[in-house]
Order: sequence, then C-alpha cells, then structure tokens
Amino acid sequence: MNQPVIVAHTDDVTPAIRRTPVPGQAAERVVALVAHPDDAELMCYGTLRRAAAAGDSVTVVVVTHGANGVSVADAAAGHRLGTDERADEVRSAWASTGVQLCFLGQPDGALVADRHLISTVEAELTRLGCTLLITHGLHTDTDHQDHQALARAAVNAATRVPTCHTVLHGEPHAPRSRFAPAVLVDITDVLDDKVTALAAHCTQAGRWYLGKDYTLHRAAQAGWRLRPAAAAQGRAYEAFETSLLTLWDTASAPQPQHTTTEATAVAMQVSSRNVCRSAARTPRSTGE
Repeated sequence: MNQPVIVAHTDDVTPAIRRTPVPGQAAERVVALVAHPDDAELMCYGTLRRAAAAGDSVTVVVVTHGANGVSVADAAAGHRLGTDERADEVRSAWASTGVQLCFLGQPDGALVADRHLISTVEAELTRLGCTLLITHGLHTDTDHQDHQALARAAVNAATRVPTCHTVLHGEPHAPRSRFAPAVLVDITDVLDDKVTALAAHCTQAGRWYLGKDYTLHRAAQAGWRLRPAAAAQGRAYEAFETSLLTLWDTASAPQPQHTTTEATAVAMQVSSRNVCRSAARTPRSTGE
C-alpha cells in the first residue's frame, strides 16, 4: 500500500502538525543528527533553514570529525585532514543562519550501533529536548556504513526520549538505495543557499554529490516523484522517509510555569483540600 505524501508548504515548516506555540518558547526543537560534516547540508539544509526562520530551535549534531574523508588516491598521495578542518567548513556553511552546531568528534568510518553510540545519541537528544529528529535512512543497503549505524542508533535512542514525536530519514546520495519518501519540504526559496553551503566543504571538492548539478537535480526529482504538478511550476523539495510521525502532539509541549506567587497560591489550595479530605475521613471520638 502506498504511503501518504506529506508536504510542508511555504506556510508550513515542519511536517508534523504544530501544537499551539507558547510565548517565549520555540514551537519545535529540531535536531539533525548526522554522521559526517557535510551530511546535514546534503540531506536537510533547506528544511533546517525554514525551521529556523519560523522560530524553531534547530541544532545540527555532527557525530564524527570526518578526518578520514579523503579519497583513496589522495590518501595514497599522502593527503591528510586534521580533526578540526571539516568542522570549520560546517561552521562556514551554517554561518548567519541561526542554526546551532554540536560536534561529538568521534572517528569516522567505524561507527557501530552499540551501547556506547546509542547512549551517546540518547544523551544528546535528551539534552536538547529534541521534538523532531532528522537523521539517515534505515533502508539504504548501499549507503555509507556510518550512516547505517547512526540511523539504527538514532531510532533506538529516540524511543526513550519522551519529547521526540517525529523521526524523519533524509534521502541518501548512495545509488540503488530503497529510499521511498512520503514527506516533502519545499526548499525553493533557499535552494541557491544550499548550493553555496555545500560549496563550503572545500576539502571535499570534486565529489559529484556536493556539486550544483546534482543538488538541483535531486531537489527537482523529489517533486517530480511525488508532486509533479508543483514540480512543473519550478518548486524544489527535500524528501524524507519517516519511522515515526505524531500529529497534534501534546506530550512534548512545555508545562506552564507558575510565578512564585501563583505557585504559593496553588500549594495553599492543595494543602487546604488535603486537610479537608483528612478531616472528612477522621472518625470522631466517642469519648469514655
């Protein structure tokens, strides 16, 4: 059976239906959990930009430092990357966007969905109060091994994060994957910015999946696949699968905070009610 297509239009940033915003509190706390320093820009740059512009709290968590991200030919020629080089490229890509960055600094190429990684991910999602998680795909047999491991760790950890109501899985650039999206986010207005952000990864220059041609093709392809009428009008999209989609969520909504005076009044009312109940239950003395 075909999955329904969920689309974020220009007036709807996140695919989950929003709860009523609380003054002074972001409506969503979006976390993009990615394996490598260029993965968030590839999968969900436009989506995160739109969420940040709407006032959501948005954080990119990069799990590995990416220092092993050199081609076989470059490595044979003695080319090496420092563990901070690619983090600087990420900072450049997201400069002045309002998106927060977090780097966990683990070695790339050897992530395993074991107790250590799952616990690390759970701690980060809990710390950030994640309500909407974006990570790698679960059905991508030909994708990078780090992507596969982190996707499994993420969905495992998210089950124990009570605020996390929706999990989206971004489109892989690996060929011959079984990616079957049902969620689209319109990124037409920030597509050029996405191209620029990907170009910030200078240490990865020459990789086809970071180039402008591929970026434009993939953004158009997502629309042609699921919304051809909109694609024909020039709309561009980022596509996602979902392993969890919660509509009209209230479990992750912040609880109302009482002022000191209000809290005292509430406490007095509760205390008074308890005293009354206690008195009603206490048998009267019959005397001697």
